[in-house]
Amino acid sequence: MQTKPLSWDQIRANAAAFVHEWAGESYERGESQSFWTELFAVYGIRRRKVAQYESRAKKADGGAGFIDVFWPGMLIAEQKSLGKDLVAAEDQALTYLANVSEAEQPRYVITCDFETFRLRDLEAAPGDADAVVEFALEQLPVEAEWFGFIAGYQKRIFGSAEQAAASVKAAQLMADLYVELEGSGYDEHEASVFLVRTLFALFADDSGLWERDLFLEFIQTRTAEDGSDLGAQLTALFQVLNRPVNKRMAGTDELMLRFPYVNGSVFGEAVSIPYFTSSMRQKLIAACHFNWGGISPAIFGSLFQAVKSKEARRELGEHYTTEENILKLIGPLFLDELRAEFVANIHSRRGLRKLHERLGQMRFLDPACGCGKFLIVAYRELRALELQILVRLQELSGKQAQTSLVMDEDERVRVRMSHFNGIELEEWPATIARTAMFLVDHQANQDMSLKIGVSPEQLPLTESAHIMVGNALELDWNEVLAASDDVRVMGNPPFIGARRMTSVQKEEINALWPRGKAGLLDYCGSSELSVGAPEMRGSWG
Repeated sequence: MQTKPLSWDQIRANAAAFVHEWAGESYERGESQSFWTELFAVYGIRRRKVAQYESRAKKADGGAGFIDVFWPGMLIAEQKSLGKDLVAAEDQALTYLANVSEAEQPRYVITCDFETFRLRDLEAAPGDADAVVEFALEQLPVEAEWFGFIAGYQKRIFGSAEQAAASVKAAQLMADLYVELEGSGYDEHEASVFLVRTLFALFADDSGLWERDLFLEFIQTRTAEDGSDLGAQLTALFQVLNRPVNKRMAGTDELMLRFPYVNGSVFGEAVSIPYFTSSMRQKLIAACHFNWGGISPAIFGSLFQAVKSKEARRELGEHYTTEENILKLIGPLFLDELRAEFVANIHSRRGLRKLHERLGQMRFLDPACGCGKFLIVAYRELRALELQILVRLQELSGKQAQTSLVMDEDERVRVRMSHFNGIELEEWPATIARTAMFLVDHQANQDMSLKIGVSPEQLPLTESAHIMVGNALELDWNEVLAASDDVRVMGNPPFIGARRMTSVQKEEINALWPRGKAGLLDYCGSSELSVGAPEMRGSWG
């Protein structure tokens, strides 16, 4: 049972065999479907699970036609005979999209004439040189990364407008699901648990944590169209995800058995069985068609926090701390210095190893972490720097480096989720923070696999960020993380002027002030303010 994307070494080997098999083919009608079935197989994907052949579709001008290959939410493809105009074929594919629902709009357009591939990224920024690429069939083994999204490898430009827009859309989809939950009678805590589990499953479907679109297949084939058994089936699935494969009960649905063991940190708590309607099922399927692998966990987490508030849902996406602003804080605090040390030791294996060890010794605390965006971005940037170190060590050491990286996994990844700590006043944002750290950890592991060919096993989950629910003004921070020279404290606590504080907040300030009365001292507390109140935010200092 395949539960993660194929390694790039395996994909390239598959691609070489594919090229050998298809070199010299030229006739569209005779071999088109076999060609695409085997191309999906290069990336470890069963075509029948994700894509349809010859889908009837309406063109923009009202005429009818057939889409050669359609993967809802991911790609549309047109296959032509040898020598046909691929730009014209691309235009043909685009005419079908005018009548495709928003949830099923694909990101990629692929055209091919058996000799040449042409790929267009519809979400690429204007002027992006990678918006359109072409390469010959024989180059597929070395150009295989362009189609990495088929296997679940995502092309990410962190902080980009496209990633931010995807994160806003993802949060809107989760808000739609929460509205349905509100009407089901679920209490707030159980709704939170359900949303987080659903988010994990949606992300896993698109990012290679398990078989591609396995969760979607489960919803479509194991639940009734009226939604009457959706809650019960999801509850059963979540229980299976919390049980090791060798301890699952006899008679468990064979489709459920294809899911890997995740661990109790996400699926362990027992909650009531929700009751849903066809509307909830339709919205969940629409969410499955969205590409969750392309979101920013930092931005999405901020927005996800707001889905429970009717007022905040109306303004979803209008206010959040951008990654650019987060980087402005963590850069001078520690990141700029570490990057400078990397540059200074670019030709020194000893210096790079020393820097790598230093990364593993550092610890981080956000005492007002909210949904964890500062921890998430800091973790992502440090994993990226660590990967630069590993790639450079590999370059300096030659082929021997690959073997040592494979054998010494614990030594390879020194920046760990467990090194990142937070304090948050409320349970919901704290839960989001832990979950978002899982997501960004997986993205970092995918990048590692892409660059050096190996990465840690993601499942079952064995560690997480340490997020304590409590008031940072009352807790001893040493209970969360012992003070040391290796600790960095960061964050963006809410700011309230002295004249706008509540009586409770004034008491908290006075309790901390050594003279008993804080006077007009302003308040920096330990919980995130709601979306829609950006003027009340302050910087950590």
